[in-house]
Amino acid sequence: MTRSHHAPVRAGLALVAGLLFVAPASAVGEGAMSEAFKGLGSNGKDPIQIEADSLEVMDRDRNAIFTGNVNVRQRDTVLKTQRLKVFYEGKAADGVSQAATASSQQIRRFEAEGRVLINQKDQTVTGERGWFDMRSQTAQLTGQVVLTQGKNVARGDKLSVDLKTGRYKLENTGGRVQLILEPKDGGKPAGQ
Repeated sequence: MTRSHHAPVRAGLALVAGLLFVAPASAVGEGAMSEAFKGLGSNGKDPIQIEADSLEVMDRDRNAIFTGNVNVRQRDTVLKTQRLKVFYEGKAADGVSQAATASSQQIRRFEAEGRVLINQKDQTVTGERGWFDMRSQTAQLTGQVVLTQGKNVARGDKLSVDLKTGRYKLENTGGRVQLILEPKDGGKPAGQ
């Protein structure tokens, strides 16, 4: 590939990196289950690193698609998936410098599919597909959803999150939701 072919890819990466996690910090709930989603959409100050096997930017449609071993990191939050589609407002392809500063774009929504994993500190959420809507500050993960925090585990097939209200709903349409809670003291009776 010649140098001229790399410029649009770098511009697209800079654009998506600058926009992917733009949302007000006050919109993030403070509940125990919120920590895994907290870094997504709340931290515009820390740098974002995105790696993928390929990137395609469709400026007319206002979206960009990262495919193949997608790895997104911002501070201590990591998102891994096979495909990440980002929908944005504004124009992306006005040159490398404008895309790098992300001054005229804003992310509307992103969708991940292909074994989605979100990790922050001791919390991990996995599923087959997921989406996050920046305007409504809502997210959903579907398909064999597993939430872990330390030794605590919750399982279902659909997790709905409202970051404005701090409401998290785990469902299992084919059965029952499963929750395993480990005692903090290692299972010892009080006073021992």
